[in-house]
Amino acid sequence: MKKTKLVAVFMLFFLITSSFKAQIWKKIKDKAVQKVENKIDVEVDKTLDKTLEGKQKSKLKKYVFNGQVTITMETESNDKASFNLFFGANKEIVCMQMSTGETNHIYNIITPKKIETFINASGMKIRKTTSAAEFSGYNNLNKIPSKEDLVKTGKTKSILGYTCNEYEYKNDGGIVKAWVTQGNFPIKASYAPVLGMVTNGPLEGFVLELNFSASNGEKSKIYATKIDQNKNLTINLAEYKSLGF
Repeated sequence: MKKTKLVAVFMLFFLITSSFKAQIWKKIKDKAVQKVENKIDVEVDKTLDKTLEGKQKSKLKKYVFNGQVTITMETESNDKASFNLFFGANKEIVCMQMSTGETNHIYNIITPKKIETFINASGMKIRKTTSAAEFSGYNNLNKIPSKEDLVKTGKTKSILGYTCNEYEYKNDGGIVKAWVTQGNFPIKASYAPVLGMVTNGPLEGFVLELNFSASNGEKSKIYATKIDQNKNLTINLAEYKSLGF
């Protein structure tokens, strides 16, 4: 994996957690206020409502999640960034939460078809649609080969108290190792692109760790550090103002 790709993966986390986070949140709020004052958001609302509702008005009013897995991403130089993944009844929807402090949160609702971003910056709630390209750094599905190319090594290890089987894939670019738990894992989910999980994909079960070793010697990994099967999150769409910045 090239360094430029690693930079892309951690760029958003750096922005949130850097010493300039206060200025960043201020800029977000200032943009929101400016658009409200100029009434631009009124037109954006109309456009969005027509797109999402139209003649066949959407019944979706909120996203509800009731299980959380905390994920850490780490490079070979021990640079780390953590975020939460929330899961709910719909196995094709996952929410990625990134936070700074107790009042500033970014929620990215990821589905196979779209990504919606909800920003809660010190009480200022705004939402926008994010392109899949903007989140390519968090999608590891292309690193997981077909089922025929995966090799179950027979190795096992315990991660957070759950027994995981190791699956391995080798090619000229390097090695991918996935540690997957099955059976009694409390969160029933099958879709999490950052973990290489997709419904009916080659990895059957919940991925608790991914290791990447590039042929040039560079290494990185993504792994679960905490599981809370009773952690609830509700995102009410009516509380967020749609903006197009």
